[in-house]
Amino acid sequence: MCGVIGVFAAGRDTFDEVVAGLFQMQHRGQDACGIAMADGDRFSLYKATGLVKEVFGLRPEGMQGSVACGHVRYPTQGGNQACNAQPHLIHEEGCAPLALSSNGDVTNYWNLRAEYEARGVTFAGSNDAELILRIIVEARKEGASLLDAIRFMQRTLRGAYSACMVSEGRLWGIRDLYAVRPMSLGRLEDGWMLASETPAIDINRGRIERELEPGEVVEISAAGCSSHLHPDLIALRGGRTTAAHCSFEHVYFSRPDSKTFGLRVYEARKRMGAWLADRDNTPADIVVPVPDSSTAVALGYAQRRGIPFEFGLVRNHYVGRTFISPTQERRDEGVRFKFNPNADLLEGRRVILVDDSIVRGTTLRKIVRMVRNAGAAEVHLRIGSPVTRHSCFYGVDTPDEQSLIGNRLDAEGIREHLTADSLAFMTVEGLQSCLDDHGQFCVACFDGNYPIALSETKQAEA
Repeated sequence: MCGVIGVFAAGRDTFDEVVAGLFQMQHRGQDACGIAMADGDRFSLYKATGLVKEVFGLRPEGMQGSVACGHVRYPTQGGNQACNAQPHLIHEEGCAPLALSSNGDVTNYWNLRAEYEARGVTFAGSNDAELILRIIVEARKEGASLLDAIRFMQRTLRGAYSACMVSEGRLWGIRDLYAVRPMSLGRLEDGWMLASETPAIDINRGRIERELEPGEVVEISAAGCSSHLHPDLIALRGGRTTAAHCSFEHVYFSRPDSKTFGLRVYEARKRMGAWLADRDNTPADIVVPVPDSSTAVALGYAQRRGIPFEFGLVRNHYVGRTFISPTQERRDEGVRFKFNPNADLLEGRRVILVDDSIVRGTTLRKIVRMVRNAGAAEVHLRIGSPVTRHSCFYGVDTPDEQSLIGNRLDAEGIREHLTADSLAFMTVEGLQSCLDDHGQFCVACFDGNYPIALSETKQAEA
């Protein structure tokens, strides 16, 4: 998860664009947010726990600059503490100041951190973006150019990172060798933008140019935008010729109006619903989504089967996304406040209840009971993704396989636990067909085939 943004506009302030873009990506992280700005050689940084509208509702004193990077945080590596909020800023002798924000997860974080600590390097927190920046800074101190320092970091790190960096009056976009997390480039009337999701560019009246390539580095300055493709991409990927885009972006993370990995998320989710419908003849009266990420899936299902689509659950939009709440206690509490059943629609009906995924199973169990208590005669679950059986180490908060219900139970056991009348998932092949996948997507959380090698530390945590 997490959302990153970068803005460059020569000769004018960019604060408003950064805040607007972060607000459009608030769904990607609700624990902390921050902005780093550069006005010539002068840097300003402000970050805090809380939502964008809370932290940046008023402009912090001293924040200004023509180039900036920002971040909304959903913690994976490193806890929800102020020291782990992004962007990170390092200003030390022997290296021009650099600020960086990143989205993803580094699989060899602890091994690399131990190496640098043994050399006397200190860390303020336990966040992988700080490690990314520290590797670049240390390489710069040894005389490497900024591009060479970035290339050294890319050769050293394993895992997922789509990052924005500000240094020496320039904006840099950096993508990992597999392009796991999204990163789009947009053109403003008088500048450029980088963002995890395209609505952050849309809100600023920008034109979507393209996504960054795997391993690509873009350098944006007053002279324009230049691209540096990775010269050793295939070799560093062990011969793999394709990317490893995160399929969970289309399943859950990204907004439906985002264009992610070349495919509009809304369209992909409707395809998922239609795929489920083509393999289902269960008698039903209405199709009900668990809003919001499954709404398009349910719509595609309902349209394909010709069953009425109804909002049988009404969502309170002032409650955040329950999956990215940091504790199970907060997730449970969030479900109760987040949804309210529309009893007049549900009473006496045979309901196809559509959700995007089942990860832990605790949230959906409560929702099924909520629908039953509202009078539904039957509740049939249809899931717009395969069974989540394996941990993700590239940015999804599922590090412990024992917390995954699909790792402990078969489909019938999951159905019984959720108290549903029937349950059906997509297959991995079905999901890949809906994504127009030609080997470009990572589905490791479903099939256990990890495209990026895991360190011994990460494997021990699994």
